[in-house]
Amino acid sequence: MLSGYRVLGFDLETTGFNPRSDRVVQYALVGSDADGSHINLQSLVNPGMSIPEGSIRVHGITNDDVRGRGEFGNHIADMASLMENSIVVGHNVIDFDWRFVEMECMRIGVEVPRPHAIIDTLVIARRFVIPGSHKLGSLCDRFDIRLEKAHRADVDAGATLLLLWKMMQTYPRKFRGTVDEFIGSLAR
Repeated sequence: MLSGYRVLGFDLETTGFNPRSDRVVQYALVGSDADGSHINLQSLVNPGMSIPEGSIRVHGITNDDVRGRGEFGNHIADMASLMENSIVVGHNVIDFDWRFVEMECMRIGVEVPRPHAIIDTLVIARRFVIPGSHKLGSLCDRFDIRLEKAHRADVDAGATLLLLWKMMQTYPRKFRGTVDEFIGSLAR
């Protein structure tokens, strides 16, 4: 289903949960190009605001860590060039990470990247009615994926790709057809 596409695990770490008032502090795009070559683009991002202590406790990224790392506008061109026409895979990516990308792009007046498709493993877990918690860590445990240093963008992005692969192995009949047909089946 994914052959012939650039497939990228994607994750963000942020200053909080509200894309209107919070900002990106880290991003990661990890995966492979259509030819199988490895892709790993990740960076800390200066959010242009102080990172709240509660957020630091979650992801461990401090104000000192992001000092001098460039604001989102310094990173979006590289991100967009990879995302364009790609399959972007993330956990809660549609309702969380992508909302941040949209708001950050709107703030700086640039076009939002246009991936071919966005595959959200949280949506899949809910649609397939996978038992138990649908948090990334819980699903990784369920599918025997080792998740160390959770809440770091590169780790979570990589884990999400592995999670999708394990879901595809576990439920092969649900992943037939094209990626567009699969995305359409999740909307029904």
